[in-house]
Amino acid sequence: MKNNRFVKRSSFSYSTKSNKIRVIRTPGNRLNTLNMIKKKSSRTCPIEKTKINGLAIPGSRRYSNLSKKNKTISRPYGGCLSIHALKKNIIKAFLIEEKKLAKKVLRLNKKKNTN
Repeated sequence: MKNNRFVKRSSFSYSTKSNKIRVIRTPGNRLNTLNMIKKKSSRTCPIEKTKINGLAIPGSRRYSNLSKKNKTISRPYGGCLSIHALKKNIIKAFLIEEKKLAKKVLRLNKKKNTN
């Protein structure tokens, strides 16, 4: 008959989000438990909905002890936007400026033609 009893290492028995366990078999052929650690979520870009590369992913308490160098990336919108969203923003701003210049040129040409 197979013995399915295992040794639970911690005394906290409630099955909560932070208290998940995984049953493993030891080299001595005993069943033991490992406490599962909650996976930390990385910071995501609000526009692209993708992970921002180059940022550390510590827990919330360790995050306050990190230096600014690890919390941001050295580019505009450093820790907020992904590189693809930033590129889109720059192109959009450039095209808006070009549109303004084109309107200005058309207005000047129109004035010259009427005179």
